[in-house]
Amino acid sequence: MNTLPPDSELESELQELYILVRHWQQDIGFMEEELQFFKNVLGKYQPENQSDNIALKTTIFGGEISKQEKHLTALKTKIPDFLHFLEPFIGDIKKDMDMSFLAKYNQLQTELQQLFTDVKATKVELFSYTEGLMIDNK
Repeated sequence: MNTLPPDSELESELQELYILVRHWQQDIGFMEEELQFFKNVLGKYQPENQSDNIALKTTIFGGEISKQEKHLTALKTKIPDFLHFLEPFIGDIKKDMDMSFLAKYNQLQTELQQLFTDVKATKVELFSYTEGLMIDNK
């Protein structure tokens, strides 16, 4: 009976993937701080005499930030779950790979990229909004 030698290239790719996903955890931590900063900015730069438009904008930004926080919370669970899923594929313990492996990775990556995009858009809009408030209140 012939045994196949270990696929060291696949092993290296899986280890790199594991490291990449660990970095995602750090990215999530950064985005968590970013969203907290957004809430602080939103609370700090409010004029004393708010118009209905300003109150509406504040509510809209608050809703967007809240939605992103919920997405972030979900990812904080999904990323460690994926790392746990990935571990048997690395090292001595071998597990059969199927298309679900790739599907899980792609889904997680897509969700993370969407959150990055949403947070960046909120940042641009929020900074533009608060800059306008500061100019108007001079």
